[in-house]
Amino acid sequence: MKKFFAIAALAVASLTANAQAWLGGSFNFNWEKGKWDGAKATTSWKIAPEIGYNINENWAIAGKIAVGGESRYKEEHGALVEKSVTTFTVSPYARYTFAQIDDLSFFVDGGIHFTSYGKDNGSSFGIGIQPGLAYKVADGVTLAAKFGYFGWKTYDKEAGNKDQFGLGVDGNNLEFGIYFDL
Repeated sequence: MKKFFAIAALAVASLTANAQAWLGGSFNFNWEKGKWDGAKATTSWKIAPEIGYNINENWAIAGKIAVGGESRYKEEHGALVEKSVTTFTVSPYARYTFAQIDDLSFFVDGGIHFTSYGKDNGSSFGIGIQPGLAYKVADGVTLAAKFGYFGWKTYDKEAGNKDQFGLGVDGNNLEFGIYFDL
């Protein structure tokens, strides 16, 4: 057991040498309500810790695990009923940094994601890209923002039995985060 911990510590130390790895996360909050009579407001939130590793100056690999919540309205027996759903998402991705101006860098994240909407509410799977920018505010500290999403997503029967493809730029696709170099 001691050998396992020694090997694990050595692996973490080698990955984090020269500030090649980062740890951080992002958050998201969205509220929306239609303008028609009887429209119901819906909210969603997400907290997504993530860890990444810079392969070189332009490429990185990373992953995040997100926990969130959504309020949804479903028709049951002719009436709209609000239902709160807890979401859990796993999302590995690759990051390509295509431009850098001093401490400001522009990137695009491309990856896959799997989301579970809780017991009896289904799941979704998707693949897509998300652009963003990062600003190094101090040694070892970077602020980041991701906005928009271009890709494909499919939902199983319990989650709506639908496919989506396209470009989304709304509150659901806006994330703010902070990263710390390890």
